[in-house]
Amino acid sequence: MKFGYSAHGVLVGLLLALTGGPLVFGQEVDWEAIQKSRVMTAVYIEGEIVLDGVLDEPEWDLAPPSGDFIQKFPDPGAPATEQTEIRVLYNDEMLYIGAHCWDSAGPEGIIVNDITKDFFTTQSDGLQVILDTFDDDRNGFLFASNPAEGRFDMQCNKNGDAGNVPWDGIWYNRATIDERGWHVEFAIPFKTLRFTKDEIQQWGINFERRIRRKYEETYWSPMPLPYRLGRVSAAGRLEGLKGLKPGKNMYIKPYLSAPVMKMEGDDWDFKPEVGIEVFKWSVTPQLTLDATLNTDFSQVEVDEVQTNLTRFSLFFPEKRDFFLENAGVFSWGHRYDPGQVPDLMPFFSRRIGLTDEGEIVPLLGGARLTGRAGKYSVGIMSMQTDEMWTSDEYDDRGQLTRERKFEPTTNYSVIRVKRDVFSGSEIGGIVTNKEVEGPEFNRVYGMDGSFNFFRYMDINAYLLKTESEHGTDDDWAGSAHVSWKDDFWVVKAGQVLIGEEFNPELGFVPRTGMQKSIGSFGITPRPRNSFIREINPAVEAGYIANMDGDIESRNMELDARTTFSDGSTAFIGWERQFERLYESEFEIRSGIVIPLGDYEWDTLQFSYDSDQSRKISFSGSYFTGGFWSGDRDRYQAGLQFNPTYKFQTEVNFTRNDVDLPEGAFIVDLVGARVNYSFSKRMFLNALIQYDSDNEELLSNIRFNFMPKPLSDIYLVYNERRDLDSNEVLDRALTLKLTWVFPL
Repeated sequence: MKFGYSAHGVLVGLLLALTGGPLVFGQEVDWEAIQKSRVMTAVYIEGEIVLDGVLDEPEWDLAPPSGDFIQKFPDPGAPATEQTEIRVLYNDEMLYIGAHCWDSAGPEGIIVNDITKDFFTTQSDGLQVILDTFDDDRNGFLFASNPAEGRFDMQCNKNGDAGNVPWDGIWYNRATIDERGWHVEFAIPFKTLRFTKDEIQQWGINFERRIRRKYEETYWSPMPLPYRLGRVSAAGRLEGLKGLKPGKNMYIKPYLSAPVMKMEGDDWDFKPEVGIEVFKWSVTPQLTLDATLNTDFSQVEVDEVQTNLTRFSLFFPEKRDFFLENAGVFSWGHRYDPGQVPDLMPFFSRRIGLTDEGEIVPLLGGARLTGRAGKYSVGIMSMQTDEMWTSDEYDDRGQLTRERKFEPTTNYSVIRVKRDVFSGSEIGGIVTNKEVEGPEFNRVYGMDGSFNFFRYMDINAYLLKTESEHGTDDDWAGSAHVSWKDDFWVVKAGQVLIGEEFNPELGFVPRTGMQKSIGSFGITPRPRNSFIREINPAVEAGYIANMDGDIESRNMELDARTTFSDGSTAFIGWERQFERLYESEFEIRSGIVIPLGDYEWDTLQFSYDSDQSRKISFSGSYFTGGFWSGDRDRYQAGLQFNPTYKFQTEVNFTRNDVDLPEGAFIVDLVGARVNYSFSKRMFLNALIQYDSDNEELLSNIRFNFMPKPLSDIYLVYNERRDLDSNEVLDRALTLKLTWVFPL
């Protein structure tokens, strides 16, 4: 897409003055024509490929090579500076992908700084492949390897707008490095994938190669600048697949957990548990049934501590494997930017098995059916929790703040259906049901639509209603968002309405009784032959009113993010915020209350993140300005040290210094991470956190060994220590074994 000078001449002149060079506004090649020409042929073989990363079997010569990768960065549309050659083979059980990633700098030019599970792909040399096995331009399976055999996999949904990184599939990779560059082989069992029953298959396929020292990002089938590999509508075609059988994809994964724990005010306990972490059965080549019994999540990493200076609930992401697999099927609404709290989620799996205060509720078990049936995507889940008593809670003065209460056995169920319409669009519906033992229930009904037009325009809308035994007429919610995101322009607008009594008890909604309107406008100039990769200046405005139309919140933001040629970033932003308290005061901290009234303040923010692929990197930010009736300064600093790809350390410090006429306080958060990879199947991870609000030190240390794919041995140590008294409040050491048995 090209733009005339008259459309943005003033912007061009300003940016030329700032960057001192010509700008890249759009692609100067016919992307779509190149994409249509990207066809790769898979060749059937009788035997097997020995996976060693060498590609020396004669069968590889039978497959026609594909290459000619095209840059997305730093020079969009230009040929890749290093050659890549890829071949595809298959037999009755396995899809093989082999690649030569030539590199003129040899081993010295290759950068690898991480081989942990699901490594950070943007900070290493690497090769990724995505398979659109339904050829529907919506969903895909993504697999990645770096030259040290680090592994990354994920499910992609909604044409790259949603993804599930914690998904784990059974697949294999081996890589080697020599003077010519590096070489990699993938072996992906067909039973890991989902596809139609057609005798002759045609899949979407694409590859991304990253050359980190040049911060070069290249694709086999060229990718529009705003998107990544998950944009399967931009993929090429894989042909030659015939007579594929998904195989007998059925297995059981039991677990044995042996925790030794001491809770606050209690003695040491030894509570061994056995159960079925997952029973998996491919009911059809496209639908999978997962069941779990006496489910245990003792190996899951603890949540990162957050500071809440708002009137509303914090958002903590789901980390439990059973709920993360195929989570994209249950996705809802438009895509939120990383770190942004969603306005509404009708289904939020953290409501299952966890209280609002984060206490674990025993899960008796449940089942999930996910997959596709023709043009339909289907997700059905039902989980049952056991009854329990919660714990008493006390503040730092020893005063009781929350009495223990009884949690009855409860059933949580959700049905999510989506249907493909047009090209790259879908409509769908959702029903959730929370049934508490006794008369209590809560349900949500809703419909939504997600539409893509003119390649760059996305429209999302939904309508929801809740129902309970004491429901009212003000228990509905609706939203509409439209965005345009191409190589230069980024424009978004949206409206959200949430009734005062809207109550999705199986979902997440931090703020009810509101009408929210937002709009933003930004541009993305990309200077050629400059130390600047791209600039993202933007303006955003929004307001929130109650259901009577009275303004409660309003904000205006001006900011600019700059990405440099080495991958480092700088950010500067200004925001004016207005808040009205007219119904109740706001207790921001114990004993510090913001009174009723109108408040308006300005803030400035500066931040910088250095090149994260270096052995030593850092990040820092400073936030200063008004805050309610006073002032606030926030400082953040982070230091990362990665001497080798096996060892990574990171320390982060955040301080919020708040000075109000009603009182002053300081909140400090310190987090330290240490990761050591003995191999690509054996890891040691530690997360240590300090929270000055509670004067507590939280420790989570995990050892993980994977004897084979999807089988794990965990040794996990958790501790919560009161720093005022230097007493250990909670402590647990857990040994957990899971093992996959094919059926």
